[in-house]
Parts: sequence; structure tokens; C-alpha cells
Amino acid sequence: MMSDPIEHLHTLQRSPFALAPVIHQFYDSAAPRERDLLLSYLVLPMVLYPSMQKFLLGANVKSSLRTLCQEQSRLVGLVHNTRRFKALTHGALLVLRAERSIEVTDGLAVKSVGQVRSINAVEKQLRAAHRLAVIFAEADIVTIYRMLGFKSL
Repeated sequence: MMSDPIEHLHTLQRSPFALAPVIHQFYDSAAPRERDLLLSYLVLPMVLYPSMQKFLLGANVKSSLRTLCQEQSRLVGLVHNTRRFKALTHGALLVLRAERSIEVTDGLAVKSVGQVRSINAVEKQLRAAHRLAVIFAEADIVTIYRMLGFKSL
């Protein structure tokens, strides 16, 4: 009997409408660059994973992609979770495009247009997305995927 309310709560928390601000915050904090749409598939799996979120919330100006990858326990299951969150990421991107919060160029660069709607978003997730954007700013997209353990994009 209790599984139904729990399932409904999980569905509400993991909806594209609830998680779109997290992706929007990531792109609002990042400078647009060619093919950075590919980074959107990493945002939700990394920001929502507890040990990765803990690292991101504690990250400072000295934190880098290398320090993020130092502890392998943070990266466990990232490839699998990226596949699992793919549909949710697509939905969140569609919500952001429909709201005209982001623009996607022909070179697949994503540009944040409006303010991030943080009213219903989880503050910790928004801060983690911001810090992830800062960490990803130093490396190119192929390097990011390789360092995180992906064999193909």
C-alpha cells in the first residue's frame, strides 16, 4: 500500500519539469561552446548522485576535473546512470526550449536566455550544477567524457 505514494513522490521529483532548472543552471553558469549540448547528458546523473553531489557542493576554485576523477567511488555507475537519465534529460531540454529558457545553435551550443526558475528547484542541486559547469569549463568535451570513463559519446 505504501509503495504507491512513494512511487508518486519519486515520479514528481524525477520529472522533466522538476529537473529542468538544474540543467538550466548548468548552462547559465557555463559559457556556450560548440557541441556542449552533449554535456547535458552528464548533468543529472552527476548532480543527483549523492557522493558526486557532496564533492560538487564542497568544490572550490582549486577543484578541477582531475580532482573530481581522483576518487573512483564518485564515478561508479556513471555510464549506466547516464543511459538511465537520457530520456529525462531529453524531456528537461524540451521543457527548457518550450519555455524559451535556452537556445540551441546549429553547432549544438546551448545558450541560456532567461532567468533560472529556482522557485520549485532543490537549492543543493542548483549549486552542484553551477559548480559542475565551472569544473567542466577547463576541458574540452571529448576529454571530459574520456576522463569520466566513457568509451564513446
